[in-house]
Amino acid sequence: MVGRLSSQDRETIATTVVALARNNKTKTAEQYRNSGYHVVSSSYESNITNSDAVLHRFATFHLDKIDLSPITLDGTSDKVDTLQLLRSLRESTVPVWVEEARRLGGLLMGVSAQAARPISLAKQWEHIATDALRDFENKKNRKN
Repeated sequence: MVGRLSSQDRETIATTVVALARNNKTKTAEQYRNSGYHVVSSSYESNITNSDAVLHRFATFHLDKIDLSPITLDGTSDKVDTLQLLRSLRESTVPVWVEEARRLGGLLMGVSAQAARPISLAKQWEHIATDALRDFENKKNRKN
């Protein structure tokens, strides 16, 4: 399995990984929204399915870990059952970088689960992603 991501996609993934590692739901959701990721639900309104908390949880499934605990909605104490939400969803738009990231994330999460050593991929990758973001910033500064 070999793929090539654009520089923009690599920067987006690095930003998402750092946001996940730091539990920054707003930044994580912003990366998904700006990339065009979109889901629709037969049971939930779009303000729920596209909330920061829900998009952040989807990103954890792709680039961090599997967490099926209830999702607390933005700015409220309301909770949504994750499995019930997932059963009602259909992804209508999935950017290439999300598809590639979840393939790799799924493989690594599966291996760690089989080894009975579950890990947070985002926490393991945070320093690599931070270095990559620094490199992207340095390249932008050199161009200016």
